[in-house]
Amino acid sequence: MQKIVILLFFVLSASVFGQDYLNKTEKYDVELFNYLDSLTVEKKVPLEEYLKYSKPFSKWDIRPLLHEKIYALDSVRTSSEISNFFWGGFSQRYELTEKEAADKPNQFLKQGMINEDRHIQFLKDHFSEFKTLAALVGKSRNLIYVNQSSLQRVDGIFKENNGYWSYVIPQKSPFPISAKIKAEGNYRFSSLQQQILEQMKKVNIYSIVKTDLGMFFLLDGFSDNSYGYYFSPSGMLENNNHLFEIMSSRNISDGFYYYIAN
Repeated sequence: MQKIVILLFFVLSASVFGQDYLNKTEKYDVELFNYLDSLTVEKKVPLEEYLKYSKPFSKWDIRPLLHEKIYALDSVRTSSEISNFFWGGFSQRYELTEKEAADKPNQFLKQGMINEDRHIQFLKDHFSEFKTLAALVGKSRNLIYVNQSSLQRVDGIFKENNGYWSYVIPQKSPFPISAKIKAEGNYRFSSLQQQILEQMKKVNIYSIVKTDLGMFFLLDGFSDNSYGYYFSPSGMLENNNHLFEIMSSRNISDGFYYYIAN
């Protein structure tokens, strides 16, 4: 069954990349599939670790950030479709049945619903700390922050094992990761960036995404799904961001919302 799925992937990928900003001769999706597959096969990355770092905006999240849809897998696909296809393929490496793999996103979203009241109360109990975090992010020019155990990210720069690195992204690739990385030996997070990362840890936020309209504070994520908080100075919830397809939300207070996105 594993061989059939992998063979099907390469058949579907044979005619990818028909958009103007992509080179038809370069198969970035195949390269990324091989790269991530090597983590599960050659490096024997445990399932828990794979799920941790494939969360939205972590280092193995393959969703295109700038394009809602791209031509990949022999068709025009959304970011979530690509992410779900990759998960479906790699889940077999961990001996999950098709049903078990398909149930994982629903189980995750259900947890976001079950714990909604608790998460909202947590924000209310730490409201001043969230206001401080929102103010710090508002001062920052950076758009993406990640703070996980052993991994930190500010936009395209990652810090891991006390070293800084970034992906080498081909100019025409729509994906935010690649199979090649480079050391950023002279890079250091700024004082403001460090403050934001430290404040995230205090309020259990693993990722922040800043947009033109507000900012998302992610409590947890799975593949393309996430739940957490949203803040906007205007007090309006953002509902047209392709990286956050809001399925439910609740207004909390002073521009803060609780959201669940699939």
